[in-house]
Amino acid sequence: MKKLIMSGILAVSSIMAVKAQDVKFGIKGGLNISKLTNSDSKTRASFNAGGLVNIALTKEWAIQPELLYSAQGQKYNSALWGFVPSSTLALGYINIPVMVQYSIVPSFYVEAGPQLGFLAGAKLKANGNSTDVKDSFKTADFGLNIGLGYKFDMGIGISGRYNFGLTNVYDVKRNNPGSKNSVAQIDLFYMF
Repeated sequence: MKKLIMSGILAVSSIMAVKAQDVKFGIKGGLNISKLTNSDSKTRASFNAGGLVNIALTKEWAIQPELLYSAQGQKYNSALWGFVPSSTLALGYINIPVMVQYSIVPSFYVEAGPQLGFLAGAKLKANGNSTDVKDSFKTADFGLNIGLGYKFDMGIGISGRYNFGLTNVYDVKRNNPGSKNSVAQIDLFYMF
């Protein structure tokens, strides 16, 4: 059944790609507000940056794959792993979202799509010290994105997106709580 579904998705994607009317490349970057679910923590403000390809399928529909570096994580209210209160967990991901966009009017769109992330680094910071904790986390993360955006005539745009993780970020062998990424993003982008 999985092979049949994947074959169908591949066939539809191929047909849509052949009919693509317009392909534009761009760059984007902005603010992340992130934390992990199921934890006693505060949000962490950080950034994301990378590139994108916008493939217009029709006047209203587009597919937009992206390659982004995303600084995520959270701040802790209490001691964790022997560290003092107010430590910060800094997670760095290479994220690959594939967004399907629908333009309600020519400049305003809504979007949704899956995201695959690869852990690039994980550090726990407290009192000026930094400890590598990458071994405590899974190397891959899967999530879903929903968002909206506005494109100005000169190629500049603004977007807002929320990513909710679907997989536990901790390595389950270490008996850590089942926590998932939760990231809100506000970005500026430029299409060439």
